[in-house]
Amino acid sequence: MTNAARPVFQHQGPATNCVIGGRKLGWSSCTAYAMAMGIDSATGGAHRPTGCKIRDLTDDTDDHGTNLRQVADVAEAHYGVRVSLRTGPNATTPGFAARAANAGRGFVLQGNTGALPPNLHLGGSGAANHAVWVNEVRGGAVDKPEKALVFDPAADGIHRRWQWWPWDVVRAFAAALVLDEHTGRTLGAGKMYAGLTQRRPSDAGPPPPPVPATADGTVLRFNAKKTTPFPDRVRADPPRGRKVNVRSRPDPSSPANIVDMLPAGSLFVAFQRTTAGEKPNGSNSRVWYGNRDGTEWIHESGLSHIGGPK
Repeated sequence: MTNAARPVFQHQGPATNCVIGGRKLGWSSCTAYAMAMGIDSATGGAHRPTGCKIRDLTDDTDDHGTNLRQVADVAEAHYGVRVSLRTGPNATTPGFAARAANAGRGFVLQGNTGALPPNLHLGGSGAANHAVWVNEVRGGAVDKPEKALVFDPAADGIHRRWQWWPWDVVRAFAAALVLDEHTGRTLGAGKMYAGLTQRRPSDAGPPPPPVPATADGTVLRFNAKKTTPFPDRVRADPPRGRKVNVRSRPDPSSPANIVDMLPAGSLFVAFQRTTAGEKPNGSNSRVWYGNRDGTEWIHESGLSHIGGPK
């Protein structure tokens, strides 16, 4: 297990802790503050922006909060930190997030405070959507740890800076994320909206340069084009008794580029396809499939149901 560097805790409150254009945004900037701690962790303290700085760089000063896409774009464009977004149809699972944390990849996690026990519900009396930084996990199994080290920007920074949350609480927090305020629809069990940082440059290959997203949010990298159908809901198809490697780039030469390993049948939502990747041993194909952000890639030999029903 590899732990991410622990960041300096940042408290988002009070409202006057972040004032932009005369607007008091402290309590509506949890995602920005969580990402600020993520940037600190991912760069080993080389970059330590404030949450208010992240919020300012999003150019979003409305009283509502920011989304993961906005702060992830800031992390890459201004601090060189690539963030793999797992939201919408590409929402991650608790098992994936746990394995990522065990590999040293912390993540910003969105959820709802209504699922937290009283000793962890620090942002007020009412239930609300919220975001925290999950730095590392410990105990239990690799895909179901006992606890997670959580930096909650709603903590006061005096009596509480970070806490070990039981993994079941982390899962419940994530599942309770309200997706539709009018109907009360929540994300539901077994899913997480998260922004996972990549390993520090000293631990992985050099990141590709920033690439602008297309109109639908897809970031095409490595000379890739959009999949047909778009997106393509493929499945992991490893040899019996093995798992499929998910890499940060279509390059099988470095073990450090492996960011996850998927068991047979696991869903992988592919948004892009490149024919410019490297050939794995024993294969004559250069075809790789990538996620929306171009930060996770699987060679076609490890996939099935390619080009299937949307």
